Amino acid sequence: MIIIKFFSSFCDSKTCKAKYELLSETHKMANYGTGKELYITTGDDYTHAIILNIAMPVLKNIPKENVLGLAFEPPAYLRLTYEFIVYAQKYIGKYYIGDRRYWREQNKTLPDVFIEHYAYMWHITPLNYIPVKNKLMSIMVSEKQFAPGHKYRHALIQNILHAGFPIDIYGRGAQLYYGPVSNRNNDRRLKGKFTDIEPYENYTFHICIENFQTNAYFSEKITNTLLCGATPIYWGCRKILDYFPANVIMLSGDIVKDMTLLRDIILNPVKYTACIDVANIKEKLNLLSTFHKGWL
Repeated sequence: MIIIKFFSSFCDSKTCKAKYELLSETHKMANYGTGKELYITTGDDYTHAIILNIAMPVLKNIPKENVLGLAFEPPAYLRLTYEFIVYAQKYIGKYYIGDRRYWREQNKTLPDVFIEHYAYMWHITPLNYIPVKNKLMSIMVSEKQFAPGHKYRHALIQNILHAGFPIDIYGRGAQLYYGPVSNRNNDRRLKGKFTDIEPYENYTFHICIENFQTNAYFSEKITNTLLCGATPIYWGCRKILDYFPANVIMLSGDIVKDMTLLRDIILNPVKYTACIDVANIKEKLNLLSTFHKGWL
């Protein structure tokens, strides 16, 4: 029997339990629940622990092999300290991180406990219906412009607007292109603020750009897209095709090449539309379903 307790540096164990039960659809899992094969607890009766980000709890006497760490941020935002690295080596069996290069000193590699792997980040609640795809393409953008991905989103959007591509633009960053400066105040592509899954739900394609390029970190930017059955046009995780080999169109980060690619997708959407098995995507993203095969 596996009884898991979550320890997080950004929320409490109760919040983690509720979130993972929702995303994993535990009400559909025959082996989940009190007294069953698998259960998430908020008490001290745990046999296994999962640590989110850089929490350093005083754990009960369980083997380090029963402790898993998950990085919910790319290394540049995670802010690993020397203290946490020592803690991980002593108390954690595996810690899934997007890149083993140490952010403080890029020429150094993190210890072997840190493994480049998807960290089962939170995403939208799985849908119980198949969305109608009656819109072509969208992109989301914030007002931020300091990380490489922030900058590239804005560069791409400026080129999209200038080229007249039929791509809808969501997020607070869209307002940067309103008004007399850009002369875009009447541009219907500038959608701005949105609710829930609006940027993905009815779109055939969604442009997903992570804030940083890493070996194994990918976020809800692409998982939300896939869960809505939209084909991701993607930049960020170098190994994303290891996880979703037939479902992702890769951006290069070269504005000329990527605009050429977007133009071809717009002209030939059927050629590029992936056949996405959403049930399979859900299974891959489901942390608890991995325990059917044993502890990670």
